[in-house]
Amino acid sequence: MDDEQVARNDAIFRDANERIERAAAKFADLDVVPFICECAEPRCRDVVRLPLAEYERVREHSTWFVVVPGHEATAGSSAEVVESNDDYHVVEKVGRAAEVAAELDPRAELDQRAG
Repeated sequence: MDDEQVARNDAIFRDANERIERAAAKFADLDVVPFICECAEPRCRDVVRLPLAEYERVREHSTWFVVVPGHEATAGSSAEVVESNDDYHVVEKVGRAAEVAAELDPRAELDQRAG
């Protein structure tokens, strides 16, 4: 899988997590929210549990994605682990994958329209 396809796969999961986050913030009083692993494997349906505030912190970066530990390897050389703990890892896309991830970030589009 090339770097562009890796980033596109990650972006699909990120988009789903954006919807999960909005629903959790609106309807749930949860300490921890179940998000979908944002790894590059299209068939992955693993769950990453983290607080909304923590997901928001990760989402401040268009090139960062939250993955189940061990799933960072699916991105090959297109991502580097920037944070790690027992529950999840945060990977940062690099190179062409980073460019595509930033282009596909719906929040970046909103920032451009607002700015």
